[in-house]
Amino acid sequence: MSERSGVAAAINAETLPMAARLLQVARRELATGGTRALGLRRLAAAAGVTLATLSYHLGSKPQLMQTLVDAERERDRRWHAGWLERMAAVPRWDAFALAAVVEQYLDAARTDDVDDDARLTALVWAELALHAGVDRATAGLLQPWLQERRGFWQQLMSGRIEDADRWAEVLFAYASDEGVHTLAVGTLQDYRLLRRLAIERLVHGLHPQHRHGLTQTTAVFEALVQRLDPVLGLATPEAVTPLLEPGRRRDIAVAACELILEEGAQALTHRAVGERLGIPASSVAYHCRSGADLLFAGQEMVYLVAQGRMPAPRDDSPAQRQRVTMRGTLSISLAAARDPALRPQAVDLRRLRGENLARLLRDGGHALADRLDAQAAAIVGLGATALTDAEGADQAAPAALLDWLLRDLVG
Repeated sequence: MSERSGVAAAINAETLPMAARLLQVARRELATGGTRALGLRRLAAAAGVTLATLSYHLGSKPQLMQTLVDAERERDRRWHAGWLERMAAVPRWDAFALAAVVEQYLDAARTDDVDDDARLTALVWAELALHAGVDRATAGLLQPWLQERRGFWQQLMSGRIEDADRWAEVLFAYASDEGVHTLAVGTLQDYRLLRRLAIERLVHGLHPQHRHGLTQTTAVFEALVQRLDPVLGLATPEAVTPLLEPGRRRDIAVAACELILEEGAQALTHRAVGERLGIPASSVAYHCRSGADLLFAGQEMVYLVAQGRMPAPRDDSPAQRQRVTMRGTLSISLAAARDPALRPQAVDLRRLRGENLARLLRDGGHALADRLDAQAAAIVGLGATALTDAEGADQAAPAALLDWLLRDLVG
């Protein structure tokens, strides 16, 4: 945070009524620490007040959560209303204009300033959308906000493009996935170029006729992937990895993966993994010495499940593998959005999003020309899975959306 914004924040904090000041502290804790940071004692300590004072002004934790969500919805509603007003005179969407709008929409919260208002709202949305998939109370709180965001895309598309309802759902899904990665690595130029290529390919339509003359675009995409992929050196679909062999290291990786899926990457510790396996934390540390090593093991297990080389926890169906891929990648990128030291993990996720879908589509006889097509489709598929997970909706919905998006790719 800059010195100027820090001074402004301090002045604002001093002039706010107590309830509003405490709510701002809670908002920041939720955005930067997740739902695990919203224990009332922890909030009271962060705000420098007693637990009794916090409870008097904000009530119980469910009341606090409701107040927080209502306030974020209002901020988000005003922001989306501004977008609709700005685009009110647009009669029809062409691909180039739509690509520019999607890019600017995603960039609204890409600043590194942790106290930036738009970034805080984006982090709160991402946290609650992910947590709703494992907590029904959060899911209930999120539903009105989720429907308002869906309504924005519907209004933006209505009457301006063929298949407006489908395109609204495609773009809502795309933004739901890509928005989290933009929070994590959106200031990196290579990522921004890669994202731009994926957006353009998506809005032009994934159809063979649109790929004529796009050879150079594909070449730029592949060059950027090669620059980004080697950051951590996670397993490619063909690579041999020790995690495929039974043993303690694989057990640790599976447990780490499960913790990421259920509680988020920030819940991943040697102690938590040890408790899940019934072994001492020191035994976990013997195989994964640092927290980064432990995250690497969990992330690689997510890759192996997505590649079909390891079974998904509890249910090895295609829908569950997609859910593991979604929750694993978004959890890690959300952690990286909060901790810049984890950016390499978020950067490496660019290879996962697309490479497995490309292989599956080609195996199924689809005329998918390159990994750029696959990445654009995969982002939509994972975003749709995230929304389905948050809504507790039919797990077939993401597949149906992808079928529509790829309807012209059957060869």
